[in-house]
Amino acid sequence: MKRLTLLSVFIFFAITLPVFAYDVIGDEEAVPQGTSVYLDNFEKGNYWIWASFDWEQWGPPKLSTSARVSTQWASEGRNSLECKVRKSFSGSDLSGMFYMDHRWDFSGAKYIVFDVYNPEDVSIGFSMSFQTSDNWDWNETSYVSIEPGKHTIVLSTKQFTNALSLVYRINICYHESTPLEGHFFVDNMRFIK
Repeated sequence: MKRLTLLSVFIFFAITLPVFAYDVIGDEEAVPQGTSVYLDNFEKGNYWIWASFDWEQWGPPKLSTSARVSTQWASEGRNSLECKVRKSFSGSDLSGMFYMDHRWDFSGAKYIVFDVYNPEDVSIGFSMSFQTSDNWDWNETSYVSIEPGKHTIVLSTKQFTNALSLVYRINICYHESTPLEGHFFVDNMRFIK
């Protein structure tokens, strides 16, 4: 009976403990409570595009070179999005964009939360932007510096909550802080209302 009780307690804690526990960085020190609405867990395919020469009408060439689903790392499930970047060069921008187009209604969303694995030896700059309304207005979150390792990022969307009722594009924005020919992984993207 004692063994059965101990086994039951072990199973209870094994089931209720989170699968991963990364340090939380960004606009909050912990993942906020609320209703989660998943954006992408990368288990059903790749709907993300990397911006490069095709964005030159909006300015200098971007540093993004690839966006693909990968099994090299995942914070949940089997897949994540691997985002590759190149070093800046004369005439280039200092950012890279990875984006997905659709028509969403994320009304009431207060945060966007996702997991990032930075396998490189340098920190990378990161933000998210949402292009909203029929004018494709640009709404960008605060900037966060991601050190090497695995992290959960929490970025506030409170400043443009009303605009999130009509989202046409979501951008993962890479900001070069140290020239890098490398990559990073994103997984488990969700909004919290």
